[in-house]
Amino acid sequence: MGLSVAYIQQRGGTAVRGLATPFRELLPSGRSDPPRSVTRTPRGPALALVGVAVGCAAITSTAVPIDLPLGWDEVVYVSQYAERAPAAFFSAPRSRGVSLLAAPVAAMTGSIVALRLYLLAVGTLAVVLGFWPWLRALPRPSAVPVAAACYGTLWVTGFYLNEAMPNHYTAMGALAATGWFLLAAQRSADGWAATRGPLLGLVTALAVVGLMRPSDAFWVSLPLGLAVLAVPAWRYRALLGAVAVGAAAGVLPWLVEAQLSYGGVLARLHRASEIQGGTEPTFSLGLALSTLDGPLLCRPCTNPAVLWPTVLWWFALPPFALLGVAVAARVRATGGALLAVAVASAAAVPYLFLIGYSAPRFLQPTYALLSIPVALGFVGAADWVVTRLGGPSRRVVAGTAAALLVTGLAGHLAVQGALLAWMGQLHEDRRQDLERLTEELHAHGVRPPCLLVGDQAIPIAYHAGCASGASSGANKTADRQELLDQLRRTPSAVLVLGDDDPPSWTRDWQEIRVPGSRRSDDWRVLLSPRPEP
Repeated sequence: MGLSVAYIQQRGGTAVRGLATPFRELLPSGRSDPPRSVTRTPRGPALALVGVAVGCAAITSTAVPIDLPLGWDEVVYVSQYAERAPAAFFSAPRSRGVSLLAAPVAAMTGSIVALRLYLLAVGTLAVVLGFWPWLRALPRPSAVPVAAACYGTLWVTGFYLNEAMPNHYTAMGALAATGWFLLAAQRSADGWAATRGPLLGLVTALAVVGLMRPSDAFWVSLPLGLAVLAVPAWRYRALLGAVAVGAAAGVLPWLVEAQLSYGGVLARLHRASEIQGGTEPTFSLGLALSTLDGPLLCRPCTNPAVLWPTVLWWFALPPFALLGVAVAARVRATGGALLAVAVASAAAVPYLFLIGYSAPRFLQPTYALLSIPVALGFVGAADWVVTRLGGPSRRVVAGTAAALLVTGLAGHLAVQGALLAWMGQLHEDRRQDLERLTEELHAHGVRPPCLLVGDQAIPIAYHAGCASGASSGANKTADRQELLDQLRRTPSAVLVLGDDDPPSWTRDWQEIRVPGSRRSDDWRVLLSPRPEP
């Protein structure tokens, strides 16, 4: 969060100076694709896009329990404006976008089901809005619902569609920003009246990216800004200004909060770097590959093994993306396909080359953007099959190709569906511990106002209605003595998972044992003595 900006400033930006070259080489004479004659959104593909988004929501509702308790990061975001429990510690790398997104429901009710349903609706709407500008930006709008299906059927999309996490919205913001950029570039020659809509869409989409993850706003806006400078037909000051204004508007709240609450922007960047383990050149491609079948966060990545069926689609991405670029060249849409690939590549840079851990959600923006050329590749392959089926001499070859394509898609959907169902069940089992611990705490008098410290204190405290505290680590809330004073004045408990040793100062505290789920160890809960008046 913000660390990639600092790193580029330190290194002078040399790693990205050559990004403009592909636009010069692949767009003849520096000219962009010609404007499309279609000025209205095509009805058929638009309805198909909405249908795909609704289908994705149905898949999520089926595979992921609608009452799934909030995870650690979700609790941090949701608790900032929640009525259920005090706000959890908000560390330096985080931004407020998800908290603002969840606030309308979280501030009114502590119901997990209500929050999940709301987030499912918003996440589904984000799919429609993310792909919407591409219905007019692509010469083949029929590829857009195909692209949405490519992105929406990934297990990571289905799992996070109703979660209070930023990556899905970052992905849809980056995708929409690229589409609106292309529309604005095509219409700039027609004057402000024709361009203001796409420009406003571009500013809004980039602002969403910045609100969710400020560092992603930098990496997404970088190739867009370079594209303005590299392609003569796209050199409009309004277009470059929209990129800069959108990214700045999204990042501004993070910068203001840094100045008011963290001692300045540099101090917040430094603290964020400490929490994230530092930002330096590394190679995390293998770690990203190992998370394609989980876990949700690989830090540290001690078990990089991965089931081979779950990685086949990763290796199919490059050839289908190249095929999509080739198809785009035939229909004079090279600029759009190349821009999607460029933004997708830039969005992946910090997660593959600057941090030493991984999570499957980190690359959601890359997957969303690559779905555009991949869908064009699918459409091109389908056209080839239909064309060849008309010639009897090649009917066998075309039929075989069609069978292979359908078989591959069916296998991919089966693998992704199985992974999604498994992830939903896995985390439902693990998060059942939260409910058992909450019941035990309330039964032993630890009720709001109360304080929890120890293992998983942040998510457990939220579900129990307590505050959480720590005297060390990334979520430090107070010095050790200050924390001890708080524990003496408040109904409190220390949470210990498995065979970990409890703090020495709890030796006189009452201990109760709570059985863990079949996927986790048992818990020990150490209850504080009666609080001092």
